[in-house]
Amino acid sequence: MSNSWRKTPIIAIIGRTNVGKSSLFNRLLHRRKAVVHELPGITRDRNYASMTWNRREFFLVDTGGILSKPESDIEASVTLQATTAIEEADEILFVVENNLLTEDYRIAEMLRKVDKPIIVVVNKVDKRMDNWSGAEAEGFGVGNVFRVSAKLGYGTGDLLDEIVEKLPPRHSTKTKPSDEISVAIVGRPNVGKSSIANKLVGREIVITNPEPGTTIDAVDEKFKFKGIVYRLVDTAGLFRRQNDITYFAGLRTLNAIEECDVAILVMDATEGLTRLDKKISATIIERYKGLIIAMNKWDLLPVRTAELQREFERKIRIEAPFLNFISIVFTSAKTGHNIFKLMEATQEVVERSTMRIQTSKLNELIHHLQNEHPPPRYRGRKPKIMYAVQTNIQPPEFILFSKLPYAIAPSYQRYITNQIRERFDYQGVTFKLRFKQRR
Repeated sequence: MSNSWRKTPIIAIIGRTNVGKSSLFNRLLHRRKAVVHELPGITRDRNYASMTWNRREFFLVDTGGILSKPESDIEASVTLQATTAIEEADEILFVVENNLLTEDYRIAEMLRKVDKPIIVVVNKVDKRMDNWSGAEAEGFGVGNVFRVSAKLGYGTGDLLDEIVEKLPPRHSTKTKPSDEISVAIVGRPNVGKSSIANKLVGREIVITNPEPGTTIDAVDEKFKFKGIVYRLVDTAGLFRRQNDITYFAGLRTLNAIEECDVAILVMDATEGLTRLDKKISATIIERYKGLIIAMNKWDLLPVRTAELQREFERKIRIEAPFLNFISIVFTSAKTGHNIFKLMEATQEVVERSTMRIQTSKLNELIHHLQNEHPPPRYRGRKPKIMYAVQTNIQPPEFILFSKLPYAIAPSYQRYITNQIRERFDYQGVTFKLRFKQRR
């Protein structure tokens, strides 16, 4: 998949087992997200998180240890995950420790063939003035060497400065055509993503198979619907199965979400909403992308009634209240049922995300809401929103100029968000709400 206009760069942390990659990941994030354990091989999955340094946002990706000669299926799968992260990354942190092993040299040899910025990180340098540990790493010839202590935090600030320095430009010279709408089809394995992609395009662009994980690479394809050009990205399954060992492999899906205007989250009607469905949808919303749920395999249910559809919708909205504003289309990729309706819903989300709300109407709503339900007091003081303005589209962004903006409770912010969505018909659209101090 082309990354020519992906908005957020990816930094992959790679290296052999037990050099402290997960500890470094947690230290850079300033939170404990990766599992850290003394036993090698604990980190099997690619673990990623968004962070900002010097006003540059990027994804930091933790990986399992690379083995040039894996001796088991599990070691082979862990290595595959790490090498996939290298392929997807914009920049690579190659982590070693003071005592270099043969495996480190083998990884360095592999990285010499990679045409991407690489930083060599010598970890576990726990003495602040130690400038000699891991000196042999200078001979790798793959990138600058930084000495850090993930345990104590030494050197991590300088490392982050170097990471940001090597990031690609904020805006690529290649841009997405303004008249092209990018749609990502995402979801768990074997829910029918590829089949839906084939139906939308009108021919088989993706091989389909009942076995989960058939789609390995994301596929780009352009087609027209009602005169509008769509770029369809059918992503690889979120899991990869090898000898009954399942791994989370979400980087390609994350890339597709980053690039898209609208994401179609495909679910399996025979299974309903799952924990991973919630996680994927939350990621889409966090990235401010339009979202539609395609409840696929509707044809496999013995009884298919409007009442059952309402029950599905009610259950999803109870189990995941943050999806209350999302349209649900009941589809069958096998029979083609509601595929046309799915595209109509996609088009509607795009149209809504490009709407501009009149400032007068927006402020009329904000003042009405404050009169009906004023913001809660904060330490005896009364916050107040003076006026609001829309500053952007795709995604829509609203700035609310306020007295004591920091004092407006999150619950009240959600209240305003829900009311804006309801009043101006932002069904399926995520938007930004920012509060600023009135000048």
